[in-house]
Amino acid sequence: MEINVHHMELSSVNGPGLRLTLWVQGCALNCKGCFNQGTHAREASTLMSIHELAQKINALDIAGVTLSGGEPLDQAPALEKLIHAVNGEKNWILYTGYTPKEIFQNDAMIRVVKAVDMTLAGRYRHNAKHPYQHKQIIKTSDRVDIDFFRTGRVVEFVVSSSGVTKTGLPMHV
Repeated sequence: MEINVHHMELSSVNGPGLRLTLWVQGCALNCKGCFNQGTHAREASTLMSIHELAQKINALDIAGVTLSGGEPLDQAPALEKLIHAVNGEKNWILYTGYTPKEIFQNDAMIRVVKAVDMTLAGRYRHNAKHPYQHKQIIKTSDRVDIDFFRTGRVVEFVVSSSGVTKTGLPMHV
């Protein structure tokens, strides 16, 4: 089984601690104003086997993994296998545009949400005063400090062989 990966980078603004942020390729939701529109096309970007990706993640000295996109839950069966293939020391955060109501009508999505430590669920709204104003938090463990999402954060620029990635959600309060 493979995951359609847009790209991945080490980050300190997509969750607490140094973590790998994995942006998946493909999103059917097409939220207005989405800042990751380059991840929406469903065509294969980089197909990575679960085994290869798990090995890369397990080799990293990181606090956790953040799943973003694109829409991670559009690849729920593969992500569930990935989460279980990675050692249990790392915490997991999931950003999804699906609402809890939509998630809880799909068995594969439910299994992924139960497997991660925290899910931020709900459509992206470009006109929100706060990046998480319309997100609902589904917390399934105490391994992720929720206060990280309540404080002001910076934008991070990562320069790599893939180009320059701007990530993080600045807050203007």
